[in-house]
Amino acid sequence: MSDPSSSQPAGGPPSPSVIGEVQPFDPGPSVVAAASALDSHGADFALIGGLALEAWGIARATKDADFAVPVGVAERAADTLRGPATEIRPLRIGGVGLRDNQRGLRIDLVDRRFHFAALFEDAIREARTSGRKARVAGHDVSLVSMEFLLAMKLVSGEPKDEIDVRRILQREELRYGEARGIVERHLGAASANRLDALAREAGRPEVVARLYRNGEEPE
Repeated sequence: MSDPSSSQPAGGPPSPSVIGEVQPFDPGPSVVAAASALDSHGADFALIGGLALEAWGIARATKDADFAVPVGVAERAADTLRGPATEIRPLRIGGVGLRDNQRGLRIDLVDRRFHFAALFEDAIREARTSGRKARVAGHDVSLVSMEFLLAMKLVSGEPKDEIDVRRILQREELRYGEARGIVERHLGAASANRLDALAREAGRPEVVARLYRNGEEPE
């Protein structure tokens, strides 16, 4: 016999059911831990990814703290943070991912060692020499430039990163000529031309509209 207390009135609203739970990501512990570990090894680094977009005023939900690091640093820094509940895994793109739910750590130390390592090294060097910082949970960390961040997003090729590229292109403070130079130097002429196309769509005044289509002769 069914329990009357659990029955639902005919025609009444359905009882609520929880499909899943969304865990908020607090970047503070991850940023402070990663910066401390990298500093302990005397390594230069720069905040990149979703948190960098946030620092530049572009709202972006993220579930981890991403840092650009030189090749050879990621594993040593991750070992410094190793604990009983820490999971450390290599990143397919080059670098190390670290997760520790007990300490609230979600960190990606990215070096792009297989491709585009020079892009990341230049980005780290520029961030260091500029003195540019982002403040996260009261901790100041070196911040990638908007121009290098755009190039990093183009490298990914993921749909969400192309959306980020389009949003960066909307920012008036973006130095488009510098960004294009970075892209052409590290990603090649085809990527620079692709960036021009996206910039035209975004209405960037620095990019002249095409006067002819591919396969046509210019007038």
